[in-house]
Amino acid sequence: MSRKSRIAGCLAFMAGISLLPFPAMAQQSPEFAYPAEKWAALRDDRLEYEEIPDLVHEYNNTVLKNVISYREEKDKDRDDVAQDYYDTADDIYRNIQYPDPEDSDYGARMASILNSRLQAEQMMERGDENTEDNETIKMGYDQAEDNLVKQAQGLMIQYWSQYYSLESLRERTSQAEISYQSEQNRLNAGMSTEAKVLSAREAINTAKASVVSAESSLEKTKESLCLMLGWGYGADVEIGELPDPDPEQVAAIDVEEDVRTALEKNYSLKLTEKRLANARTVKVRETLEQTKKNQREAVATNVKDSYTSLVLAKSNYEQAVQAFELEKTSMDSASRKLAAGTITANAYQSQQSSYLTAEVEVRTKKLALLSAFVDYQWAVDGLASAS
Repeated sequence: MSRKSRIAGCLAFMAGISLLPFPAMAQQSPEFAYPAEKWAALRDDRLEYEEIPDLVHEYNNTVLKNVISYREEKDKDRDDVAQDYYDTADDIYRNIQYPDPEDSDYGARMASILNSRLQAEQMMERGDENTEDNETIKMGYDQAEDNLVKQAQGLMIQYWSQYYSLESLRERTSQAEISYQSEQNRLNAGMSTEAKVLSAREAINTAKASVVSAESSLEKTKESLCLMLGWGYGADVEIGELPDPDPEQVAAIDVEEDVRTALEKNYSLKLTEKRLANARTVKVRETLEQTKKNQREAVATNVKDSYTSLVLAKSNYEQAVQAFELEKTSMDSASRKLAAGTITANAYQSQQSSYLTAEVEVRTKKLALLSAFVDYQWAVDGLASAS
């Protein structure tokens, strides 16, 4: 399925958003927003990691819906939003009809009226306390978009983590089959038992079941990722490679400078500051002032905690690389000994298993480092937890 057919379900609400020449595909930006070669890359059926922000911006259903919603709100200031609450309260008051005290259901109807009046009063209070305007609404939508980008990046990392895990499980299945055959040969030579052969056979079944489960999980992750980025169900999408994390870039981080940057960029904090500027009452201002103070502390803490996790992930990755290099040396030695006939097949197989385990560990720790780096970058770029 080509990208021409994606977003079909989104067309029902896409009024007012630019349409591509393809009849069943919608995008947010006009054609001149990107060069033709970039559009071609975004529309093909290969996902590259660096394309994720643009794909979310152009094709994610939530982002596209928010664009439409914002068009209805973009001209509203604080008073306009408050007036919406007042108008709702007026509508409630106008629809109240008081019953005759002689009516049999007088009590029930009066209880309903009291509830309606309470709702109207709450609407009036929300109008008085309103701190929202078109800027806070837009900021909230921008925050949602960045969160979706982060989520998609995490899903792509998860996809490759599951992919490598699946490779490992398949290798274990092959090893289990070799062990089963070896045990069968030993039984034929009178050196094993039926129980050991049966156990080896069970190991194969268990390994195969793990492979089936891992294949299903991998497919679900891919489906979720592709749907987030605009493809339809069952699209035949090639998932590109991930970027390599750079340990030297991690080592060069100035965490205190990044904390200052995070405080400037944090969406939740900026929203609180804007709401504080819009506040009408002393009570609301005092509440928001305290919220702002708490959020600044929380953002700084979150960035520092993310940095600690990143440094730990870097150390784990470097240790995994060192362990793999040792196993690689041992594997090369085992290969030479096997060729010379100075090592048994079982000993060689054992060394090969250790080597493959170390290789998987490097891949796993590498992905963990990339994930930690992505989390840290987003914490600095506006998404640090403010609570």
